[in-house]
Amino acid sequence: MLERHNRAFKEWAVSCEAMRRGEQILLIRKGGIREDSGTFQIQDSEFFLIPTYEHQNARLLKPEYLPRLAEAQAQERLLSTIKIDSYAVVTGIYEAQDEAQVQAIKHECPWNSTYIQERFNFNPYDPLYLVVLRVYRLPKPCVTLMLPEYAGCKSWVTLAESFSTEGAIPAVPDAEFEARCRALALH
Repeated sequence: MLERHNRAFKEWAVSCEAMRRGEQILLIRKGGIREDSGTFQIQDSEFFLIPTYEHQNARLLKPEYLPRLAEAQAQERLLSTIKIDSYAVVTGIYEAQDEAQVQAIKHECPWNSTYIQERFNFNPYDPLYLVVLRVYRLPKPCVTLMLPEYAGCKSWVTLAESFSTEGAIPAVPDAEFEARCRALALH
């Protein structure tokens, strides 16, 4: 894990919280509307997680995550700042073979069957990626200004400043993380 870094990945606030708590180790991703290359790519193997509030949709979440969505929507967010409290390391990237495969492993993410189906149907010729992440909780949240270049429907941003990952602890203990990765059976 890098000690200082300035790359960040934007994801739903509900998902960022699930990863920080160790409830989620899997991203299901096709990408944002305005990706730099036109399609989603894993540009970095390590990055901070930036919670976003756009596009979060209750009908796409499992019922147990609905209270967290309500909390996230009710919190007073300072749109002029970003609070970063998690860091992720990519441990595997896989192209989804079919919808049944993803439905079978959806327990590792907060999204429901409708979300998975919609991801497959959105730009059906683009691949759907399954990204396994080892997430670390930062000992103290980093706060930075929300700059115009961070806004919009894109997955990746380069932060204007680097932040330390020193003292970050895994959201999921080693043995449990390894067992959960094996259970995904992604090859």
